[in-house]
Amino acid sequence: MALLYDWGFYIKPGRREGFLGWLADNEPRLAEFAPKNYEYIGTYQSLSPEPCDFHQVWRYGSERPPDLRAAAAADHSGAFTDVAREYLEFVDTSREPEEEFRLYRGAVEPS
Repeated sequence: MALLYDWGFYIKPGRREGFLGWLADNEPRLAEFAPKNYEYIGTYQSLSPEPCDFHQVWRYGSERPPDLRAAAAADHSGAFTDVAREYLEFVDTSREPEEEFRLYRGAVEPS
């Protein structure tokens, strides 16, 4: 059963428009170079009050607990590492303690 992995994060002050432009140009690269067992679903901004600026959602298809950073480190071609490095230039790492990580299991079946 696939899991959904949701990472909520903040963008550096004054970089929002640059991030949105980068994302519009590079989302296909995130999908194409996703690490093994990961499928890029998209990057979203919540319509309701959210503590994070954006959420990045991945489908994870493995039995082990997800660790996107470890999966990226195992990227021997370096393609995902390159696109992630570009992406992370926009992320406000000074607010890492405020980031959110959520993990969802498949749809709930009625009993």
